[in-house]
Amino acid sequence: MRKIKIDWNYWIIRFLFLMAVILGYKFISNYQIAVNSLQNFLHVLSPFIMGFILAYLLNGAQKRIENLCQKFGTPFIKKRSRGLSVLILYLCAFYLIFIALNYLVPLIINNVIDLLTLLPTFYNYLIDLATNLEDQGVIEFIRLEELLTNLTADYSPDKLLLQWTQALTSLGAFTKGLSSFVINFFLSVIISIYTLLFKDSILTFIAQASRKVMSESVFNSSRHWIQTTNQIFYKFISSQFIDACIVGVSASILLLLMNVKFAITLGLLLGICNMIPYFGSIFASVVTAVITFFTGGLSHAVSVLFALIVLQQIDGNIIGPRIMSGALNLNPIIIIISITIGGAYLGILGMFLAVPIAAILKIIVTNWLDDSMKETSL
Repeated sequence: MRKIKIDWNYWIIRFLFLMAVILGYKFISNYQIAVNSLQNFLHVLSPFIMGFILAYLLNGAQKRIENLCQKFGTPFIKKRSRGLSVLILYLCAFYLIFIALNYLVPLIINNVIDLLTLLPTFYNYLIDLATNLEDQGVIEFIRLEELLTNLTADYSPDKLLLQWTQALTSLGAFTKGLSSFVINFFLSVIISIYTLLFKDSILTFIAQASRKVMSESVFNSSRHWIQTTNQIFYKFISSQFIDACIVGVSASILLLLMNVKFAITLGLLLGICNMIPYFGSIFASVVTAVITFFTGGLSHAVSVLFALIVLQQIDGNIIGPRIMSGALNLNPIIIIISITIGGAYLGILGMFLAVPIAAILKIIVTNWLDDSMKETSL
């Protein structure tokens, strides 16, 4: 009996196309229902998505630890280098989290509480300053006191007390959300561990499935662009994180030496905001200078701002380029435009991701122009 040969690739592609058409029609005809269903589906998958993202971010560190185990370990360790590297990585991560929760987080909370207690003083100082300037006729054409009153009305002590009271009344909902977050967090950690342990088999399966539904040229081109995108994103994220840690520690030490109040919290703010190119460091420096002005006076604030500018110049011209190694190589104008657009549509996350996305688009456009020039010359 003759065996019937079935071209599975042919039928799988057409089945996927038919399913895409049906899902597209259902989505358009039932837009709101489809959006709600998609949101619920993503909420269910959120631990898996976060687990994959966590595994992706930790993949570089896991590779380095595994290479060290392979290089310096005994045959027993070499045979189990993948599992040992994942174990060492997560033990170090949990230890750092433990240190942060026991020492850093309480300090930040105390600093924030102290800052909130000083808000009425800041508020009264601004009102007195506006009144004095208006009495002296310096700003007669602007009702600055009224302007400051309107601007600070939402942050007055009474409003803050009311907001804290409302927050305490909704403590039950907060506790429920916190318990759900803790469960999803541990589930994400477990998924990330399994992803790191079996990443080779997962990537092999994805490559085989992609090769089945794609032609060889499309598969090779897609793999090239995915590898390029991965290199740019990972290089940017890892280098920005290392640079932020250096800036955060350096700024904290600098502020402590200059006797700035809330030095650790402000140093942490400077490190986190430094991950957003150009705008982040400027914003954090201005906030630090303003808080220093209210807690230490004008001369103290000016000296702190000058010291932070020097630190940022050292970071931007010496430390940052050595860490980044010219991986993005973007014009500052493109960076500013991409950050503005990303921040307008996706907020802080958009500002952070805008730079590597702009670098990828630059590579795509550059290759497209190069190919066009080659075709024209032929």
